[in-house]
Amino acid sequence: MDESSSRTRVLLVADSTESGRIEDALEPLSVTVAPSVDAARDRLHTASVDCLVIATDRVGLLSSLRPETTLPLVAVVPPDGDLSSAQALAAGAADVVPVVDSNLFDRLPERVESAVAWHRHGTVSAGRITEDLKEQAMDEAPVGITIADCTLPDRPLVYVNESFESMTGYTAESALGRNCRYLQGPKTDPERVAELRTAIENEAAASVELLNYRESGETFWNRVDLAPLSGPNGEVTHYVGFQTDITERVRAEEAAERNAERVEQERARLSTLVDLIEGLLEDVTEALVRAETRQELEAAVCSRVAETDSFACAWFGDCDLSPAVIVPNEWAGTETAFVEALEIDGDADDVTARAAETLRVQSAVAADGPIHEGETVPFLGAIAVPIIHRETLYGVLTVYADTDELDDEVNVVFGTLGRAVGAAIDAFESRRSLISEGVLELELDVSDQTQPLVQIAAATECELVYEGSVLHDDGTLSLFVSSTPPTKLEVADVDVDGVVTVARVPRGDDAGLSELVLAGGSLAHLVADAGGRLVDLEADETGSRFTVVVPDRSVGRALLDDLRQAATGVELRAVRDQSAPPQTPREFVGSVGAELTDRQHTALQLAYLGGFFEWPHGVTGDELAEAMDVSRATFHQHLRAAERKLVTQFFEVGPN
Repeated sequence: MDESSSRTRVLLVADSTESGRIEDALEPLSVTVAPSVDAARDRLHTASVDCLVIATDRVGLLSSLRPETTLPLVAVVPPDGDLSSAQALAAGAADVVPVVDSNLFDRLPERVESAVAWHRHGTVSAGRITEDLKEQAMDEAPVGITIADCTLPDRPLVYVNESFESMTGYTAESALGRNCRYLQGPKTDPERVAELRTAIENEAAASVELLNYRESGETFWNRVDLAPLSGPNGEVTHYVGFQTDITERVRAEEAAERNAERVEQERARLSTLVDLIEGLLEDVTEALVRAETRQELEAAVCSRVAETDSFACAWFGDCDLSPAVIVPNEWAGTETAFVEALEIDGDADDVTARAAETLRVQSAVAADGPIHEGETVPFLGAIAVPIIHRETLYGVLTVYADTDELDDEVNVVFGTLGRAVGAAIDAFESRRSLISEGVLELELDVSDQTQPLVQIAAATECELVYEGSVLHDDGTLSLFVSSTPPTKLEVADVDVDGVVTVARVPRGDDAGLSELVLAGGSLAHLVADAGGRLVDLEADETGSRFTVVVPDRSVGRALLDDLRQAATGVELRAVRDQSAPPQTPREFVGSVGAELTDRQHTALQLAYLGGFFEWPHGVTGDELAEAMDVSRATFHQHLRAAERKLVTQFFEVGPN
């Protein structure tokens, strides 16, 4: 027998556009195509066929072919057609297969062969289902099965399967002969038990979910499905029960309900929080717009925050440059100020100091320890908000609450508020700087003994004093220093990182004047880069001391940050406000310096420091030329050009 004669023979009735696709899918079988119903009828009477596969979306086509044959019909329906599976089965189809890109259509040959096999052997297969097989199926079913005898008092159990024993922990010996209510316990819902009892009394089916108890006392959720079984005379003689452990599903549903409840509570809380924050931000924004001075702005912010229902007190602290403390200057919400001044110390466990150090909103609760180190705070919680703008810290707003439940969302909003207030204060400070005629003088100590000047002072056992400086186009800086006692610095004395060259500057008084050329990144460079002016500098083996003039406090803060990143032991000793003329000396020097070339500036500086302009000359032109490593004529050429530009600038522009 050849292979083709052993394959299932299919008559495909198809007049749709899907016929080619269906024929390809049936390729493992022996397929004959009939393009119409009449052609299918002819083939049924002239050829041997095992199954009809009908591609249609009309129930009438199935109905017309069903009387023509007893062979199985398999309907293949388009996914967008009007023919449903229920309609096709009712019209006599053995199976219904949709034409879709999935396993449903890919397995069309197997489904055809299944329909043919059942047509041929179904009756025999059904007949092989013996009572023993049925009982084995019940015994090994994956759900608990029980049978109760209604002809006996209290309807005792007369059968339980193995799954019931595993699920409940009761053996068959301990379960049979008893009503299954022994699975109930104190937490079993009596209303659901009554629902089961009523169904049994009415000889009806029922389905309920009960909290039952295992033999060990452990609870589990049990879905109980009961159905009555009738005897020959129609009377109910038994009840069969199907019992399924649904504990995991019920617990998952309960967890979902609890989560939904928590989500709803959180939503309500956040809604209240949003209302509070929106009102707070709106009022603070209005205060920022209306305030005419920084003090008025800080007072308005404190008052508005303290007026909210969630917060009881607030104060605004200024971060002055010296000393490193936060000083409260505006209070709201309480008449008694319980904080005087807080040190900004990295080791201090203080919520306000942490906000100043980290530039991030910080929160603290009294239950975890003191809110302020060494201070008694009459509140349960606090939030400290750094007032910053472009990394410049202007102060800290500290807010207190009568609760220790401080939300992260509130911290985020206060962070936004802090930046808004910081921007407003920065605008006030910028405006003040523009109209102010004053400058700020800073005195600093730097104990870092690795700095170049300190190393030189230690090597030469002398004190170095600042005499002047010149910033060169190549990024280096000439620092002119005198030494006490007078010492001629040698190259070997200054073989330290950061010093490019050293040269003696001749001067008639033997003051030990030297020029140190420093590479970029020195502390003197940082002063110039920040817009400050170095007016005094001393260095010895213990460290160095600077006096610097800056335009305003924001520049001073930025300079301090830069210095502390470049050196250790930077300490601000004093801060002094100084008045200045409309055009400062720095501005005048800057205007003159803009006219001078690098060499002209150096020649002028050397001549001034060396006493060349005194009479008698403290130093000769030849000595100065040698110091610049140029000829005498070239030195005088640079010097005369510099003198001409200086005098011209003085008389034509002047320092005002």
